[in-house]
Amino acid sequence: MNLFRFRLKELREEKNISRSDLAEILGVSTQTIANYENGHREPNFDTLLKIAEYFDVTVDYLIGNSDFRTREEEFKGRNFYEKYKLDEVIDDLMDSESKAILGNILINNVEPLIKNISGVLYQHLFGDNKKEILVLLKNLLESLNSYFNFLLNYSQRSAYFIALKNDYEPIDVFRWLLENHKYIKVVSDSRGNLYAIEKEIDDEIIRKIISEVYDVYFGLTDLLKQHGEILSSLRYIEEFYTKNLKENFSRILKFLEMPQDLIELIENDNNIENKVKEGDLDGSKNA
Repeated sequence: MNLFRFRLKELREEKNISRSDLAEILGVSTQTIANYENGHREPNFDTLLKIAEYFDVTVDYLIGNSDFRTREEEFKGRNFYEKYKLDEVIDDLMDSESKAILGNILINNVEPLIKNISGVLYQHLFGDNKKEILVLLKNLLESLNSYFNFLLNYSQRSAYFIALKNDYEPIDVFRWLLENHKYIKVVSDSRGNLYAIEKEIDDEIIRKIISEVYDVYFGLTDLLKQHGEILSSLRYIEEFYTKNLKENFSRILKFLEMPQDLIELIENDNNIENKVKEGDLDGSKNA
């Protein structure tokens, strides 16, 4: 139960309860809870069941045998991998904790996104007046897919790590890229001492490493183009809604014989656009 003490403390703090509160719930002393969290004592099986039940997690999660908190999470996570064939883009050697983190993101963020996208598309499948916005939504999805496809390939480049942090020492960058090309191999002796075995470094490998660094640096330009495609798609959707709302709202006001100054305000080219950009189109009006 190496992870038990860490997970108990994490769950308790997430629930924002004190050691004494948890002790009272479990029917043990506050010192016992402190001993659990300090790793000086382990609970018996009955107490372990009580803890798992109270925090709504599995015993396997508590003791570190699983990184999924519930059976449902584990089931959904594993099904998600199979359903979307994630083995094609995810390394089989990924450790279980990383899989659990990824699985939770997929379940709690990606899956609801897919559900919402499906619902929006369904709402726009029927009726001739919805065809244009359906095309615009489809273009947005294509832009997003193209962006993540490019980012996936970009993140698999050898020197990609230099895009993630700004204070790498040049010698470390060079060494890691040499290791990637098997020019440096780190081995240990029987006492655990580390040694680097180096192959002879020639001009060819130097040019290759420089090329890889350039590839990541100038590849950023292509990534920014993908950003532009997404922003353009969003802008087209905004313009589509804004134009229709403004024109139809103006007609409605005229039909209802509203004051001319109000109609002119609505017909102003920048009125609705500015409100959309400022984020204050909330349905309210001044008295």
